[in-house]
Amino acid sequence: MVPGLTRSIVSVGRQLVVACGNTLRGDDGVAWRIAEAIQKDASLHELRVVIAHQLTPELAEPISGAETVIFVDCSAISLPGEVSVFPVERANNTTGSLTHNVDPSTLLALSQELFGSLPRRAFAITVGGQSFELGERLTELVTLAIPAAVQAIKGLLKNESVEV
Repeated sequence: MVPGLTRSIVSVGRQLVVACGNTLRGDDGVAWRIAEAIQKDASLHELRVVIAHQLTPELAEPISGAETVIFVDCSAISLPGEVSVFPVERANNTTGSLTHNVDPSTLLALSQELFGSLPRRAFAITVGGQSFELGERLTELVTLAIPAAVQAIKGLLKNESVEV
């Protein structure tokens, strides 16, 4: 443990979803909507959800207490409304990772480096965005993809193979 840092224990389930995006940039806010849908789902009451505008080193602490972590974000390179699921591996080094702009792989490495703990399973789920213009509205294709993303999260948490 790093001096000066405290470690909190993630309660019940030890499953974590980290939703990231900017709700003022159109479809980039889809992860927040997915997180809101998850929080309303009674079958996922033991799931811990963290919502952030961007991934930062501070997220390594809650990740370190999780058994499973799922990162949710919008993709600027996928087709609009396309839901993708892929495993996330720990980065080999954390050089330069203490800035406020990190990726999921680096957060896993920081979790291990700073707290001596790494989730057993880590995944990313992305939804392809169509518009990143100023505004809080999601496009229709992205809105329609939210249920599929929620189902993918549920499947991953149940250890099921996920196809979207």
